[in-house]
Amino acid sequence: METGSKIVDAVRVLVVRYCRARIGRRSGSYDAADEVAKHSCREIVAGAAGVPALLTFAYDVTRGLVDDFHRTAAELPNPLSGLPGQQREIMVLRSLVGLSADDTALALGCSVQAVRLAQHRALTTLRPTPA
Repeated sequence: METGSKIVDAVRVLVVRYCRARIGRRSGSYDAADEVAKHSCREIVAGAAGVPALLTFAYDVTRGLVDDFHRTAAELPNPLSGLPGQQREIMVLRSLVGLSADDTALALGCSVQAVRLAQHRALTTLRPTPA
């Protein structure tokens, strides 16, 4: 298998995870999320030549398509929706997509320390308060 197809496969897995995490199941399946992921992968492959940070580019393309989907689709309740945008994205990338703190920082264009701090704040916000 050539290196280019290995990279595409690795990016595709992350894109599908991200779309499924952000869009979720609609009518019992991931069809909508998978369709957005397919469009995202096409745009990533078409625009990836000469991009210095593929992960950042892939994240930007996919986030934009998922945001477009959310603007046009009926929203379902999501426990992460109460978080500020950056914290929500970090939680999706770290917890649901499975990126490391380093890769999340690269994708978001921030420091690893900022990722860890925002994740800590998000978890604190999401933690239920004792009765």
